[in-house]
Amino acid sequence: MYTLLRLLFLAFNSSAFSGLPTSGIFLAFVIGWRFDIVAITIINLPIIAIHLLPESIFMRKRVTWIASALFYLLNIPFLLANCVDLGLFRFSARRLTADIFSILELGDDFVNTVPKMLTDFWPEVLVFVIIIYLLQFGHRKWALVLLPKAKNPFQLPRYLLTIFSIIACSTVSFRGGLQYKPITVLTAAHYVDGAATSLILNSSFTIIKTYGKEPIKPVHYFDKAVTDLLAPVIHTADVDSSFIRKNIVIIILEGIGKEYSGYLNHQTGYTPFLDSLMQHSLVFTQAYANGKRSIEGIPAVVAGIPSLMDQPFITSPYAGNKINTLASLLKAEGYSSIFLHGGTNGTMGFDGFSLVAGYDRYFGRTEYANDADFDGTWGIYDFPFLQRSVDEFSRMPTPFIGTIFTLSSHHPYAVPAPYDHQFPEGALPIHKSVRYADESLRAFFAKAAKQPWFKQTLFVITSDHTALAASRYYQSRAGIYSIPMIYYTPGDSLVGISVKTTQQIDILPSVLGYLHFPHSYFAIGRNVFDSSTASGAINFLHGSHQLIDQGYSYVLDTIDHPLLFDLTKDTLQQSDISKTEIILSRSMDQRIKALIQQYNNCMLENKMTATAPRTP
Repeated sequence: MYTLLRLLFLAFNSSAFSGLPTSGIFLAFVIGWRFDIVAITIINLPIIAIHLLPESIFMRKRVTWIASALFYLLNIPFLLANCVDLGLFRFSARRLTADIFSILELGDDFVNTVPKMLTDFWPEVLVFVIIIYLLQFGHRKWALVLLPKAKNPFQLPRYLLTIFSIIACSTVSFRGGLQYKPITVLTAAHYVDGAATSLILNSSFTIIKTYGKEPIKPVHYFDKAVTDLLAPVIHTADVDSSFIRKNIVIIILEGIGKEYSGYLNHQTGYTPFLDSLMQHSLVFTQAYANGKRSIEGIPAVVAGIPSLMDQPFITSPYAGNKINTLASLLKAEGYSSIFLHGGTNGTMGFDGFSLVAGYDRYFGRTEYANDADFDGTWGIYDFPFLQRSVDEFSRMPTPFIGTIFTLSSHHPYAVPAPYDHQFPEGALPIHKSVRYADESLRAFFAKAAKQPWFKQTLFVITSDHTALAASRYYQSRAGIYSIPMIYYTPGDSLVGISVKTTQQIDILPSVLGYLHFPHSYFAIGRNVFDSSTASGAINFLHGSHQLIDQGYSYVLDTIDHPLLFDLTKDTLQQSDISKTEIILSRSMDQRIKALIQQYNNCMLENKMTATAPRTP
């Protein structure tokens, strides 16, 4: 069944693996059996334990019934997880991990979206039904066949040999072989790289191996002085310039990848207004997200916290850490603040996180108080919500910082009438909703331009993460993080195109740098307006880190076998050049390890502010 599900996983997500040679796919299936056996063994340990009972007890009907019930109760949820990943992988680019349990506990998203999910993802539902049928068919046909009673129902030598054999085989299967340590998610990277690791893994394995684990561990690649030089995190106060008291509006567009922009791809796109605004803005053509989910993107944008662990910061053990955010830092300069998201209150824990992040107010579906504009799934449609956002800004004392997170370009991509007929269908289901989101953005700026605060505002527009992609590049390890990022202020000289690599966590230090913030603060990212700082973008997927900079991608899949790719010549990241570009490889290796060391240790030690909290 796991082999069948892997085959279907390949079929459902064929475009993500189109660059793999046939030999690579074959290897993924063969190596995948090792991970399947581990998952199956761990899941069924209670049933294996029942088989250790003496035959006279094991053959009793009550024991057989218990074993059968356990078989279904233990295996069906994990088979369901693998079926869910058939469709979810297109959005997340990774297998499910144990953090799914924490995310499901946030708000009522699961309950609200299940009905629509069942209809939109009916092929996955059908696969699950077939899998369950095959499971019970096989169970009845083979597992429930009673063994003939032995002439001597209990022979100690035979029993001990059976016990020893079961324990020995189960131990090897549990560990995934005879090696010193049991295999982990990262083990898959020893055989293949990039997207193929997801083809080797199965969702049961990734959930099991990440459950109850510490998201990160302390690391010590370099002495602190070297780390601070390679990846400084304390930004000193700007005392040489006057503080600029401009309003700040950050607009985070749900799921809008760089691929949808015609301006950034030199072709017809799906964001005509955003493209026109780029002509009057500072545009970064090499901008990347630090995660693949909204719950990862929001902390990266507003708090400068990248997602470099399997668990999102919001649901991690470190969510109570003292952190810097734009709202909390600017509050010291008299800024009022608001976080606006049209979603149902509680969605992804954003309402609680916004308050922890220092925002004065959270404004969601409850505060909007008009369900006539409810999309039926997630929250309020973008157009009316963005119009209301302008009103909320106009009521705030200046200067203010406002963050808007849109939602209509999220599955199921609902577009209200009359816009449903105004925009044609695109190559992907998301394209119509992207056009609607772009039109909503146009109307937002048209209304905002009439407000007295408009000309004294710096707008930062980006995305929380990428979504569906048609191009093979935008499905690659680097491309799945490629997003738009623009800085716009009316009538300012902040115009042009920058090829400097940037990322979501650069927004915090860049905004503060633009304002000439007069206090020191903590930030892992860099100020894009400071030419003396290094560029780059870091992200994390299935236990491996990636650093993108100046047209190169450095992937730290394992400590012993890093990978270097020239994205200008090898957009799909298939040819490792780390052995020939030794100096560049060594430089990027030092930088990525310094970033990992700063992230892990500062997170673990709760030192994510300019002044570390005192130890009790």
